[in-house]
Amino acid sequence: MNISSGDKTSEKGYWPLLFLLSLATAIELIDGTALNISLPTIASDFNVNLGTASWIPMIYFMTISCLLLPFAKIIETKGTRRILFAGFLLFTVGSYLCAISGTIEVLILFRFIQATGGAMMAAAVPAQVATGFSPETRGRALGIIMGAGGLALAAGPAIGGYITHFISWHWIFYINIPIGITGLILTFLCLKPYTHEKVSSGFDFGGLLYMSLFMASFLFILTKGSEFGWSSMTIIIVAIISAISLTVFIAWERKTGDPILDTSIFSSGAFLLSTLFLLLFEIVLGGIELVLPFYLEKVLDFTPDISGLYLLIPPMIMIIAGPAGGLLSDYEGNRMVCSISAFIGITAFAVFLFSLTNPGQIIYMVIALILFGISIGAVASSGASRIIEHSPKGLEITGSAISNLVFYIGMSLGTALYTLVLQSGMSDAIINTEKIAINEVSASAFSSAMPYVYTFSIILLIAALLFALFVPDNNRTSEKT
Repeated sequence: MNISSGDKTSEKGYWPLLFLLSLATAIELIDGTALNISLPTIASDFNVNLGTASWIPMIYFMTISCLLLPFAKIIETKGTRRILFAGFLLFTVGSYLCAISGTIEVLILFRFIQATGGAMMAAAVPAQVATGFSPETRGRALGIIMGAGGLALAAGPAIGGYITHFISWHWIFYINIPIGITGLILTFLCLKPYTHEKVSSGFDFGGLLYMSLFMASFLFILTKGSEFGWSSMTIIIVAIISAISLTVFIAWERKTGDPILDTSIFSSGAFLLSTLFLLLFEIVLGGIELVLPFYLEKVLDFTPDISGLYLLIPPMIMIIAGPAGGLLSDYEGNRMVCSISAFIGITAFAVFLFSLTNPGQIIYMVIALILFGISIGAVASSGASRIIEHSPKGLEITGSAISNLVFYIGMSLGTALYTLVLQSGMSDAIINTEKIAINEVSASAFSSAMPYVYTFSIILLIAALLFALFVPDNNRTSEKT
């Protein structure tokens, strides 16, 4: 069955293509959540510290953050078939290489290869929905694809926990191989070669280089600053590189003819605050997904499979809270939903704090996880919608891409920032904890750090609440009449 990547799907070809795009979305998202639950085990197996182990998820999200927009640009001229096929291929090969990695450094390197494939798939899916489905079926298609992504996020912790506990963390990567091969076959069958290639005005390699250099250097500082010493020559040099690369990136994007990111969109204060609001939530999500597996396994002494079941609570709640938040925002506006979500998130972490000193902490932790799921779920729809809502006229497509990009940037920043907070908190109990392997860190050291983690989350969400309140709803009704 052949369906052109540039033509609308027939009713006959609707479901095979929809299955392919859902598969690409699910495999790209599930690998992040499934692996997080195994991080304590991986760190113990390789006998490394938290800062080093945090690069396993961080390199994944950072790579997608840097490559998502560039691959979207390539798709505009080359079509989705090549990029989606290459994405499945790199993701599959990268998964195999990750599974057989013998050192932590090699694993991080192969995660980069895997994430490059993930970035290709993340860029290809929305592009194919836009070009391969008619307006009458596009909304239904998006709903099914996002539903598959939500189920993948929800199932990730449980799948990762059971595989790690009963088999080995290596199999989290091995199971991607048959899925990836299936994706390769479906891409070949469902999408015809793109025959309407456009002449490219020139790819923005400079923008990609400067953005990647800034992201890598900035995250290195956050995760390795304590280990090397904040005043060490290494950190100072990397900080200078980070500042220069960011400055050059902004200047470059403003002057280049076809930038990967139109920075003028951030001249709108409402758009900037709406983006920062969602970014703060994603930072908290990325950080908590990193920290909680260590707390559950190191402090509460849960096995990975049991930890996975607890971490299944927020994404399961998100499946319900997401549509509910979207429906409520249609009637009451995004500001109300975003503000309430931030308040619920603050309450969740207040309960987390209370659980640390209460004998019945498991019950309170479950309540906190439920509240956190409600908060994140409602924001997933209303937060992204708000970014598009406040995009300057004519830049709505760019705003939509940024709302997608914020997830990956937030997850990578959250991993780095919470690594720093956790290490700083543990230093109250252990001197030079940044240089000590996970195996040597006691349960009491992890416990001493958790109040810092939860308090930091509350501070971020209070800032998010203020951003939500400062920006009024803007439905542009006057422009439509």
